[in-house]
Amino acid sequence: MKKKQLILVISSVFILALLAGGLWYVFSQKSTDEQAQTNNKKRVVEPENVISVAERPVIYLTPEADGHNISISIESIKKPATEAEYTMEYQTGTLVQAQENVIQLAELPVKETVFLGTCSAGGKCTYHEDIPGGSLKTRFSGGTDSYVLKSDWKYIDNSAKATAFSSKDAKFQISSDDLKTQRYLIIFNGPGYPEGLTGTVVSDPYTLQASGKLLGTAELTIRATEEGNLIIMGWDGSSWQDFGGTVDGKNVTAKVDLLPLYIAVIK
Repeated sequence: MKKKQLILVISSVFILALLAGGLWYVFSQKSTDEQAQTNNKKRVVEPENVISVAERPVIYLTPEADGHNISISIESIKKPATEAEYTMEYQTGTLVQAQENVIQLAELPVKETVFLGTCSAGGKCTYHEDIPGGSLKTRFSGGTDSYVLKSDWKYIDNSAKATAFSSKDAKFQISSDDLKTQRYLIIFNGPGYPEGLTGTVVSDPYTLQASGKLLGTAELTIRATEEGNLIIMGWDGSSWQDFGGTVDGKNVTAKVDLLPLYIAVIK
């Protein structure tokens, strides 16, 4: 009798263990699935540069005179948005750094200053050096649709007083003796261009910003995406200037005033 009772107890314990194990597996699997779903949501990547160039905002990147800060200036937007979340990535030596924040768009233009370095809780700051450039990713939201843009920029420390410079994609080449006095320069494949431009746009809008005031003239060559009656247009801050150009295949070259933004068009 005692033997039968012992067998019954052992069987009951075995069955309970199986049930407990089954319940643990079900709940752990559910937790794993929920975590996987959460991770998948985090991994969702919105497509970049989907909207047309004509619909994109005008953004400038300006190097500050101290060499340790860059200003992001959102001049205007064409598709409604209330805020712009940005990620500025750049290389420093062999490392890649990133600075992130959100810019509110209640009033335009609006400027955000990005520090090229890191600061400890105690206030000690380390400056990032040897920066050749990077990319700027912006996500505009708060309107009917959100949209994401990403563009490259080239950072130039002109301690050598050079006079010739190019964009990161090498499709924008500018030369001017008036630039040798500028210590820092940024050439940016800007996302958009100001309104009022006529003709067919056949290049990125390129912005040229310096740590000092831009004055003088330059020789500029832009490589377009197609051949045709190419000209270079420049934005002086309030209106478009037509600089014409000499065409060689997809390249157009013109003598231009030093301005904050240029673009190639077929007129």
